[in-house]
Amino acid sequence: MIRHLQRAGEPWTFGFYPTELPSYLHARGLELKQDLGATEYGALCMGASKDKMKGYEFYHVAIAEVRKQEETSCQR
Repeated sequence: MIRHLQRAGEPWTFGFYPTELPSYLHARGLELKQDLGATEYGALCMGASKDKMKGYEFYHVAIAEVRKQEETSCQR
């Protein structure tokens, strides 16, 4: 797949291992709320069943939100 993307002029330049995403987001003030695999988000967003979907299962959609700041003694 990577060679196919490179031939098309679309090099793969970014991605995450799902297990590493929560800590990456946390370090940037975000909290992971949902991590949906291709089948899950396809069914949720397009109403497609697994049998009717074509694509790569390793694609994910991650939903994150800004973490609430922890109150410190300086903010009181």
